[in-house]
Amino acid sequence: MTAMDDRARPRRWPIAIAAVAGAVVALNLLGAAPTLAKRSTAPSFSREVAPILANRCTSCHQLGGIAPFSLQSAAAAHLEASAIGQAVSTRRMPPWPPGRASPALVGSDLRTLTPRERDVLVRWALAGGPVDRAVRVGKPAPADETPLPGETGRSLQLPSRYTPVETGGATDDYHCFLLDPQLDADVYVTSARIDPGARSEVHHVILFKVPPSQVAEAEQLDARTPEEGWSCFGGTGLDISQGGGVKGALDALDDAPWLAAWAPGAAGNRLPAGLGIPLAKGSRIVMQVHYNLLNGDRPDRSSAVLTTVPAAAGPLTPVEAMLLPAPIELPCPAAARGPLCSRTAAIDGVVKKYGAQAAYTVAGLDLLCGRDAANPTAGPTTTCDRRIDRPTTILGVGGHMHLLGRSIRVELNPGRSDARVLLDIPRWNFHWQGLYRLVQPVSAQPGDVVRVTCRHDQALRKTAGHGVPRTPRYVVWGEGTTDEMCLAVLQVVRS
Repeated sequence: MTAMDDRARPRRWPIAIAAVAGAVVALNLLGAAPTLAKRSTAPSFSREVAPILANRCTSCHQLGGIAPFSLQSAAAAHLEASAIGQAVSTRRMPPWPPGRASPALVGSDLRTLTPRERDVLVRWALAGGPVDRAVRVGKPAPADETPLPGETGRSLQLPSRYTPVETGGATDDYHCFLLDPQLDADVYVTSARIDPGARSEVHHVILFKVPPSQVAEAEQLDARTPEEGWSCFGGTGLDISQGGGVKGALDALDDAPWLAAWAPGAAGNRLPAGLGIPLAKGSRIVMQVHYNLLNGDRPDRSSAVLTTVPAAAGPLTPVEAMLLPAPIELPCPAAARGPLCSRTAAIDGVVKKYGAQAAYTVAGLDLLCGRDAANPTAGPTTTCDRRIDRPTTILGVGGHMHLLGRSIRVELNPGRSDARVLLDIPRWNFHWQGLYRLVQPVSAQPGDVVRVTCRHDQALRKTAGHGVPRTPRYVVWGEGTTDEMCLAVLQVVRS
């Protein structure tokens, strides 16, 4: 789901926010005008600065949004002029994780500043953030997912309001909700618009398909908790192999149940014409919501709208999600000692938290990626290759790590003359992740290799927060914030 480092960003401390909000309210109520432009060289706020803020910033910096302050008025922007100038000049904002090695990606023009826009904001900030008149900046219009001819709109909403809960000192609540799209026939999903309810706390949302064969399992998960839904940090908590063992798990990696995702600043999820994600009659959908409790714990009732077309009306080209995980074998720093630095203790830890399947996952990933499961190579960098077995068109790429991640890269045919980077995020940030659509889809043929490479850093424990223990420990693949992952997601069409 831009390289603003959330660890460096201002925290939403109640006293600080109250002071800023009070100042903004006082300015608005009293009609007091911020400093007017005194230099002819200062950019005009209404003509030059405000349009940039509206198009590049206010999807996050809005009242009730995920950002720590709003930029929807001239008064608010004036108060934050110094912070704006610093964040823009150091390229921490707007957040757009893909680095320069990445190919052209859809939406980058909405989430990155042009050189002229950056120059305007920096010069305006250096001039003291003057405004020529009190204008309302506003915010971008939401992505239009109005059904096209032949499409049906299907609304999904949490059954009731859910209040996120802090557990065990963690400041993230991942919660899954089981939703019914009311499918009485097979369909293709052609677009998805996800609308977070409590925007200040919802940091991303993922929609997963639940096939009819797993509906009972999902209903059992839902029934185990008194509130709506269930806790689900990594995936949905459902057996991805659907009882098929190792082969079933491998098949699930090649055709994962990912449907759509939303993160702050994201546009819509409309597929190109002629493409659709198959959804079988009787399927359900799991909406996984990540709540960032550092930003509060207000009740949430997020929703989504899908557009679908009947499968009987004529086949669309099916779009699938392909998962590329890599093993995690992250040792303690060289100088660290103690029982927590034992690999055996790390595996015992994930088994206690997630069951015996967690140990099989650790060993299975080593085998999948051609490593010695009994004596795996440990280190801060992990990688895995997957060979393409049939003609494949790659439409989009995403990456996933947790809070000790430093960088992630996804490549096609590394080391060959036709090698190319599919996605490069040189400064990983757990709070800014998503799936990125390629402007030019990439063709891969049987025998081609896709590689995911992740770099982690135990030193990040000192600043990670979110309940991550500061004491060094050996880390293996696991679902929780104190564990880690290395995962690439490819949105593909196969021949």
